[in-house]
Amino acid sequence: MAANNPAVREQASKAAEKAVEAARPSLLSASRRAGEAVRSASDELKQGVKNFKAGRDGEEVVVPEKRTRKSQARPQKNITPPKDG
Repeated sequence: MAANNPAVREQASKAAEKAVEAARPSLLSASRRAGEAVRSASDELKQGVKNFKAGRDGEEVVVPEKRTRKSQARPQKNITPPKDG
């Protein structure tokens, strides 16, 4: 019944507009991040197709090595007991 009341509908509309305006900055930044991810995936896919076609046609493709971070991981300890021999 409240949905048929024009005053309630107007208040609901104003509340919805406020919520959209409040959410707009985060929605825009999320959209921007999603666009970057799509472009990155697209570029990666194009490069993979290019490499595949080059390999299929017999051309040699030099794939650059990925950069790796130098990890700060602790060295692993040897926990096996010594063999008695």
